[in-house]
Amino acid sequence: MLFPESFQKLFVTLSTTHSASDRPPVKIFTLRHSPSQLVSILTPSERPRKVLLLLHGYPQNHTLYYETVQELWKAGMLEHWDVVIPDLPGFVSLHSCNFRYGRSTKIPSMDGSHYENSKRAIAADCVALIDTMYSPGQRFIVAGHDRGARVAYRMAKDFRDRILGICLMEIIPTRIMFQKMNSMNNHQLTLNTYHWIFLAQPPTLPETLIGASSDYYFSHTIESWTGPRYRGNLDPIAVASWVEQYRNPAVLTGSLEDYRAGASIDLEHDEEDEKSGKAAVDCPLLILHTREFKAQHKDVVDIWEPLGSNGVIVKQVGDDQVGHFLPIEAAADAIPELISWMNEIVQ
Repeated sequence: MLFPESFQKLFVTLSTTHSASDRPPVKIFTLRHSPSQLVSILTPSERPRKVLLLLHGYPQNHTLYYETVQELWKAGMLEHWDVVIPDLPGFVSLHSCNFRYGRSTKIPSMDGSHYENSKRAIAADCVALIDTMYSPGQRFIVAGHDRGARVAYRMAKDFRDRILGICLMEIIPTRIMFQKMNSMNNHQLTLNTYHWIFLAQPPTLPETLIGASSDYYFSHTIESWTGPRYRGNLDPIAVASWVEQYRNPAVLTGSLEDYRAGASIDLEHDEEDEKSGKAAVDCPLLILHTREFKAQHKDVVDIWEPLGSNGVIVKQVGDDQVGHFLPIEAAADAIPELISWMNEIVQ
């Protein structure tokens, strides 16, 4: 069992959404832990005071946070905090009505804009999830890894009155990431992040190439992004769920739509923020990164410090044996940092 029994498995139909009224509702699969199991998931009368939303990245699902939850449990945080861990909505199929991201369901943009998979749209879906599970206006802390961190960053900019703090793991802003894909160091960063370009290609080229052997592609991706200590030692149940979900063309296409949005409409939204002076977030900002990440982005502190107007903390966690999957590989170092920061925000 990856998660304690107190974590309920739920399918939540969003009661509010940014999408047009004629679109089918977004349905999100999520795990939810509450300190009081007497409170119904849809009963707001005894809402918990503290809520933590955890957002996974590519190519995972909610199971990315199995080690994180264990660290939260050992620190006694589950006695005081609600924890919500969804499969992000947006993974879709072009050929059926079974639109998925993990086990969450949502229909994509059919006009080629990729808006429904933009960080803005997914951030709005996540806020709607909290509204549906608790009540409109519930404030919360959000932590995200990889693509989930990009959703969290957008959420903090678009919902400034709702977010108490954001923890971003293993990212720099999307716009800066693309700018760094150049000839420096013999194209090292570009080669290491080839998937940003490949996955953003129009349908159906990447769908066809990856779909021809999705188990190989995702097994290779996961292994090559894992550090030496955990390579071959990640929980087999979690790894199987990451790899096997992409046998469903809906999940594969949804992951590609995420990257297509990242190379198009997400950049437009970020440029609008820059022009209007709204690139910085108002809430406290915690940046967690690995040693390997710092080796690639030596300016990570300089990048993030101007983007938090209410305090920015940048911390390196783990040693040289840790790879990209920080919430698992560096949980023993990272989660105490997260907990200390959360307790400073919500005392």
